[in-house]
Amino acid sequence: MTIWDGVTVMTVDPNRWQPRLRLELEGGEVLEAMSIFNASAETKPGSQTHPFDFTFTLPEDGRNVGFCFKVWEASMPDNRAPFCLPPSSAALCHRLAPPAVATPDNPALWAVLAPLRKPPNLTWQPHVAATANRLTYFLTYFLSVGGTGLLLYADPLTSQALERSPQVQRFLREGRLLFVTWDMMERRTYNYDHQIVYGHALLGLSGCGTNLWMQFMDMDEMLFSAYGSRWPDMYTCLADSARAQQATTAAATSTSSPAAAPAAAAAAATFKLHRVDILSGAVGPEDEAQLWAAPPRPGAPHPLTRYDRIARRPHPLWYGKFLAAPAYRFIHAIVHYAEPTLGAWYEGNATCAFVLHVRNYWRVRSHDTPTEFEVLKLLARQAQALVRVAGDDIAADSRGAGDRRWF
Repeated sequence: MTIWDGVTVMTVDPNRWQPRLRLELEGGEVLEAMSIFNASAETKPGSQTHPFDFTFTLPEDGRNVGFCFKVWEASMPDNRAPFCLPPSSAALCHRLAPPAVATPDNPALWAVLAPLRKPPNLTWQPHVAATANRLTYFLTYFLSVGGTGLLLYADPLTSQALERSPQVQRFLREGRLLFVTWDMMERRTYNYDHQIVYGHALLGLSGCGTNLWMQFMDMDEMLFSAYGSRWPDMYTCLADSARAQQATTAAATSTSSPAAAPAAAAAAATFKLHRVDILSGAVGPEDEAQLWAAPPRPGAPHPLTRYDRIARRPHPLWYGKFLAAPAYRFIHAIVHYAEPTLGAWYEGNATCAFVLHVRNYWRVRSHDTPTEFEVLKLLARQAQALVRVAGDDIAADSRGAGDRRWF
């Protein structure tokens, strides 16, 4: 079994054991869990195991419910785990997606980044400086395509060091960057960090409305439209495409089973986006990493404008990246996709949006060959939006500053 298998197949085979969870309320009443999640057979190709979903329906009158509970598995009643509900997320939801600005048809888009590890070849100060520069390029691009801001998971040592950077301070003042205090240890491979962080973000924001969407990608990846569309036009296109996919599926079902009752259209809870590698023909593969680590200069081109080669074929869809609305109650999320308990996932139409992956962002991983790569041309207005990394035009469009971190 590989490390990757360990990430994607972490549950017990349901054919061997079906856990029976119980929940004890403050008044002593015990509730049995029910499952509302119908795992897709396509969750993981070749995998017969799926994440478990446990839902407890609390009494409607709210009596003896409280905010603290005990949970246990019926076969082990002596092992009871106490827990309390966190504070309401209403204020945070309003902060991330103000209803006066963000609506279900015009949602806010926040990016999520897992903790950034220090490479073994760098000492602390050079690592912090390079990270601040990379964050500047990441946010400059993300805001240029209509993104709202970034939730950066970081330990206190890292966040305090980054706060000393002038360019990072600017994003903090504008409310475009929020630190999420994260003190969990690093796992052997970053895949496990992604799984825990993504689950934390989706669960923590599940009380928000559908006017909030999240981008789950890495720092070397960028949301892109070949037609120069910005968010939320990308979202409108993706949602329209999802409805068309649903209509096509319903029509096919009706043709094969005329007597079948028409199924209600499932709302789009997450979009799986195609991911395609890009390379720079302006510098060699060994110099690409420095493009992103070097300090930004006012008026200088964004590093992305130096990229003119794109892979002829994208990665398989299962190894793309995803957008998700936490309101749809996700039970499971890994690096490449997430499973909602409400709504459904849809393949992101590449004419609406896809993901650019800077293959040599951290180290040399690919070389340009005519059989694998072809010419990539950024649209003129896209390149123009990236010319000034100082961000004066983006600052003018800021929706206002806010608290620098949430817990």
